[in-house]
Amino acid sequence: MTPGSDHTASAPGERDTNEIEALYRRYSVAIRHYLERHFGKGPPDPEDAMHAAFERFARLESWREIVDPIAFLRRSARNFILDHHRAQKIRRAHVQSVEKLGPEADDLTAERVLLAKERLAIIDHAIRSMDERRRNVLIMNRIHGMNCAEIARSLGCSPTLVKMRLAEAIALCQRALHAAEGAE
Repeated sequence: MTPGSDHTASAPGERDTNEIEALYRRYSVAIRHYLERHFGKGPPDPEDAMHAAFERFARLESWREIVDPIAFLRRSARNFILDHHRAQKIRRAHVQSVEKLGPEADDLTAERVLLAKERLAIIDHAIRSMDERRRNVLIMNRIHGMNCAEIARSLGCSPTLVKMRLAEAIALCQRALHAAEGAE
């Protein structure tokens, strides 16, 4: 399309691009200022958030039906920044949780893996050796996450009896581990 040519002579896709560019020229500064006022200079950069909002807007098939384009663009840019902040928060929490584990978390040697497998086998054997009532209470509590009152309702017994069976089951597992450690 040449400068000064009739707007109707352009192709439909070109007309869309021209209209979106006009919206960009009209609203981009206001959106960037809005983002800077509410979120500061970044990260992420308000300019990046604004561009992401316009890209999202341009990809919509029905963008012409949006009654208030600046509200849509502001909300999209705001969501872009909030998503970025949420992702950063999750990354920081992950890094902190790994740091709390200490150096041994990165130190999964073959020996440590083997010891863990041996301990698991001991506990598995202890659980399989339990009477069915203790085993069921332990599994319902530790595997299924049920509390003593829920287990009692499920089994039709008192919460006190459930607590007693759970304590006995845990004690049996601990004794099995101690016996294995003493035998080494």
